[in-house]
Amino acid sequence: MATERTVVPMVGFLIMESTTKGDGFVTALMITDNRGYPLEFKATTPVRPSLVQRTLYGDKLEHYVSVELCGRQLVKQSGRRPKLILVPDKKLLDIADAADTDVVAIWSSGEKIKVEESSRESQTGTIGSVSFQPIVYEGRFKDESGHREALTFLQVCSNHFDLVEAFERMRAALQLLAKEDPRYA
Repeated sequence: MATERTVVPMVGFLIMESTTKGDGFVTALMITDNRGYPLEFKATTPVRPSLVQRTLYGDKLEHYVSVELCGRQLVKQSGRRPKLILVPDKKLLDIADAADTDVVAIWSSGEKIKVEESSRESQTGTIGSVSFQPIVYEGRFKDESGHREALTFLQVCSNHFDLVEAFERMRAALQLLAKEDPRYA
């Protein structure tokens, strides 16, 4: 008798943080199931731009490091394909160009965010939760049907676990990594 294996939809979380010394950046990707249980976690080694690189890249440095240099590689190297990738910063929405999935920036309802012009068309809204604080989103969706499907999945996930809190877990993991490995400090 063959047993059927149920495929559980997954959600990815991508962040970029400064190193504890403030001289570099670490990008991390966590993939969870739809209940928030981690299935995979990857982090880059810190990228420490030189003073010349900081000068040449200017205000584009963080975007280049988080999206072009690190984020794309983490998504490509992941052994799992999430249904969507959540990010805490709208600047990270540009990872949608490299990821073969929808990318959604989320933040807690009422949280102040920096208002910036989007480089591409994105869609915004609010998602309520029966157990957690509502979230506001801005997303880059492949198409309209993907948009509806992604929002339905986001709603399911937000009823199972605090989506914004997942970013805090990742930040805490990176802090522990910095304590254990001096390269990450």
